[in-house]
Formats: sequence, C-alpha cells, structure tokens
Amino acid sequence: MAKYILKTYGWEMEAVAHPITDDQVEEIQSIMEDNEYDSLSECRWDLEEQGIIEDLYGGELLFHMSAAMDNGTLIFVVQDEEGNTVLEFDSKQTADIYTYFGEDIDPYSEFPTINYVAIPEEVDGAENILALFEENKGGIAQYEFETDEVPVVEDFAYMSGSVDTPDGDWDFVSRIFFKKKELEIQDHLDGRGKASTMEIYRADGDIIN
Repeated sequence: MAKYILKTYGWEMEAVAHPITDDQVEEIQSIMEDNEYDSLSECRWDLEEQGIIEDLYGGELLFHMSAAMDNGTLIFVVQDEEGNTVLEFDSKQTADIYTYFGEDIDPYSEFPTINYVAIPEEVDGAENILALFEENKGGIAQYEFETDEVPVVEDFAYMSGSVDTPDGDWDFVSRIFFKKKELEIQDHLDGRGKASTMEIYRADGDIIN
C-alpha cells in the first residue's frame, strides 16, 4: 500500500448562527444608526464590545461550521509521500454522486445530507437569527489515504450540504470520497480572507444586512 495526500484548494466558508431576541435586534439597530453604519457587518465588533453578543463564535449557537464552498472553484491535488503531485483536477470533473456509487448503495441513505437551518420559523424558540458568513480563499483541507494504485479522477467524488437562509442557500462540500469511502480531514491548510457577510433574519420576514 502506498500513502497519498489529498489537498483541497478554492473558497472556504465558515458560518455561525445565533438566536437573538427582539431586544437584541433593537440594540443592534441603534448601534448602526448611532455610528451611521451602512451595513450590519460594520458593527460586528461592537456586538461583543457592548455585550449584545458575548462571543460571536461561541455561546448558545444554532451552528458553527466550516467547509469548502460548492461553487465550482474547488481544486483537488493528490501528492505521493515524497510530495510529488500525481493528480490534479477540479470539482466539475468528478462524477455525479449517484453515478459514482452506481447501484451499490443509495448514497443519501448511507451518508445523510448535512444541512443547517437559519430560518426563524423553522427553528424552535428563535425570535430572530443572526448569521455570519466568513469566506476565505486558498488552501482548505488535507486528507490522507492508502491505495495500491495511483489515484485517478474516477476514484473521487463529493456530496454537498447547505446552510438554508431566507436570503438563499449557501452550498458547501459536506463529504469527500475516495474509492467510495469517506475521507476524514487530517489537517487544515492556510487561506486568506475574501469576504464577510452578516445578516439578521427576523421572524416577520424582514432581513437586516
């Protein structure tokens, strides 16, 4: 068996969601007005400093996740133990997940879809939801696996998940497979900040951004 490393590159998303009360929303709107902020993202540091949200990345979260974005930018690079690149391809070259598994299994039964919900009416007890989306670009994650043969594109496939919001869905890569076995992340690679989006979804359907 020879050891190989799979490295992924492209755009990565880190998403965080907090349930917040109507009172917290009013406090946040006051901060935006007092400071003449044009967007909600401009007051993100004020939220912690003024104690409206104790920790943007912790506390009573609905979810906190990080994954490669499924937006057609994902690149796969396979290297051998000496660091030589033996294969490079992008996500558009991989097979549809049903084609990949064929009649062996139903992939969505064997590997349930991973979805996160940031829609107030679908989350028990959530008056409003504050969601933060951080986008990074560059290195994403590293995986290790063993095989007797040099890997080829057909050995790989991936499944998608999503963060569902009233303003649209954010799609991400939820699982990566090699020879129909799910790979586990061994390490994270370095990327750089690309964009930051913060929104508040209100139970009455209003969106503050």
